[in-house]
Amino acid sequence: MPKPGRYHEGVPCWVVLTTPDGPGAQRFYGALFDWEFVPTGPAEAVATRYGAQVAAVGPPPAPALPAGWTTHLACADLRRTATLIRAADGRITREPYEVPDQGRAALAVDPLGANFGLWQAGAIDGAGLVDEPGALTWNEHLSPAPDAARAFYRRVFGYTYDRPRAGHTLARAGGLPACSLGPSGGGTDTGTDTGTGTRTGTRTGTDGPASAGGGARWLAHFGTADTDRAADLLRALGGTVLTGPAPTPYGRAALVRDDAGAVFVLVAVPSRESARAA
Repeated sequence: MPKPGRYHEGVPCWVVLTTPDGPGAQRFYGALFDWEFVPTGPAEAVATRYGAQVAAVGPPPAPALPAGWTTHLACADLRRTATLIRAADGRITREPYEVPDQGRAALAVDPLGANFGLWQAGAIDGAGLVDEPGALTWNEHLSPAPDAARAFYRRVFGYTYDRPRAGHTLARAGGLPACSLGPSGGGTDTGTDTGTGTRTGTRTGTDGPASAGGGARWLAHFGTADTDRAADLLRALGGTVLTGPAPTPYGRAALVRDDAGAVFVLVAVPSRESARAA
């Protein structure tokens, strides 16, 4: 995914874990990814690694909702993007609101039923660290109707698409790899070589970790130095490995679930130390 900085329109730039057990989530992800947490409210915190913001943790909007990761897409004008979402048959589930000293956000659901967030940068562009262990490395949209999903996100964010492979398509924003879209439950190519030596994404499905469930969703991928070791640690922390670990063109990957039920992907990526050595 693109490096930190001014994220281009439509690029996944931030992820938020909503969970009924914030302290438990901090213990789980602190042990799994070496995250540290900075409180930002009574039940909210920002996760950091090497001092850079990597994710946020907060309570679900309704107590009965399950734990889950929400991908946020960058936008320059929240109100304009909200209007485009409604015009394309999506819904705004939380109107634009201020995040003090950081930016503005909103929550939405696309016509396929996948929840996602919007982020308008203020002092914070989004994740300050990506594409290495303990950080976000890729996002994919899975649904039973990927053609409809591609049409929606093209209309709202101006995505362009590479030629589909097994029904899955790399989406580009401003010409750069942004995310991937494809059918839920099948094989999916969720990444690309950026041309700079950075591997982004995983391959999930028939030849690797499969998507859990057939509904529409955004799925976040987090980097790890050793997927097998991380999967073992996740199990010891009370999480579940759903599929994998398995080799993929972009690193060894596993589809996993944390101890509260939030699903995500672990994928092997180079650390900053190994990159320097190379």
